Amino acid sequence: MNDKNFIFIFGSIFGGIGIILLASAIYFFNDIRASQKEAVKVQGKVIALQSSRGSKGGTFYTPLVEFELNQKSYQVYGSVASSPASFDVGEIVTLFVKPNRPEEAQIDTFMESWFVVLVLGGMGSVFTLIGGATVFSGLKSSQRLK
Repeated sequence: MNDKNFIFIFGSIFGGIGIILLASAIYFFNDIRASQKEAVKVQGKVIALQSSRGSKGGTFYTPLVEFELNQKSYQVYGSVASSPASFDVGEIVTLFVKPNRPEEAQIDTFMESWFVVLVLGGMGSVFTLIGGATVFSGLKSSQRLK
């Protein structure tokens, strides 16, 4: 395999992965928006912080939030662990709650809602740009050689 073919294949694979990541980000963005539209906002209280060890030894904290819906009490963990803790025990937070699935409630913060979309969209953009630039430069250099 010559260098031109390798560059084209490398760029195509990189760009293809980027497009898949971008499509995933768009899917999750639309799914989150739809979920938030059908959800009701309720107030909850942080009742505990669950600690966990990171791979490099740091401690991360995930909030446990208690809330009520239709005179029934529920508890949910946040989906993002942080260091230092993003919330204090006793803090009042807003949650998105689907009335038919209250056990899947989500804390109404930017990171809780959009972290996955940001990571997939950011990585997808980088992969797509690198892949596209690699293919484009490979095509351009092959045209100069002719």
